[in-house]
Amino acid sequence: MKFRSHTACLVGISALLASACSQTENMAKPAVAATDTVQTQATVIAINRPEREVILRGEDGTTMGYILDDRVRKFDQIEVGDVVTAQYYEAVAIDVQPAAGRAPDVQDTSTVQRAPLGEKPGASSLRIREITATVAGIDYDNRLVTLRGPTGQVRKVKVGPDVTNLEAVRRGDQVRVRHTEAIAVAVTE
Repeated sequence: MKFRSHTACLVGISALLASACSQTENMAKPAVAATDTVQTQATVIAINRPEREVILRGEDGTTMGYILDDRVRKFDQIEVGDVVTAQYYEAVAIDVQPAAGRAPDVQDTSTVQRAPLGEKPGASSLRIREITATVAGIDYDNRLVTLRGPTGQVRKVKVGPDVTNLEAVRRGDQVRVRHTEAIAVAVTE
């Protein structure tokens, strides 16, 4: 998931910069968003109770192991052969803002909910991470935009040749990336 998230962010940033470059200087800075929802079922094929680990076999035959912390109620009721349903939602929203003199930053928010007492085991979680980076430089000739993140890391993003008006993006502009992911897993059979 982490690789996919980083890839989605880079693709989104490239698309956003492409969109920004097609805007004139007097127009509002653009924003883009992408979402994906996946639902899958898996069967519990093994349980390591002392480690609170379950091994699942997905619909496509792949297996994956998960350590479930004590927030997952009724762990002891999970049995080999149980079918679990998982829903995963991911959204990335990116926008370019004019230079505001603010330092890049990261803000994290997360919540976890457990299945109510008396119901089958399950849990859901939501995580939102908002990262702001500053356009540290632009190489118009080579079509590269350099972004400086909250911890000072620098990443260059290539802007495709089909993008016009690259000069609309200015040094000091800020790029805000808001990444939201939610997962819900419950024993359903």
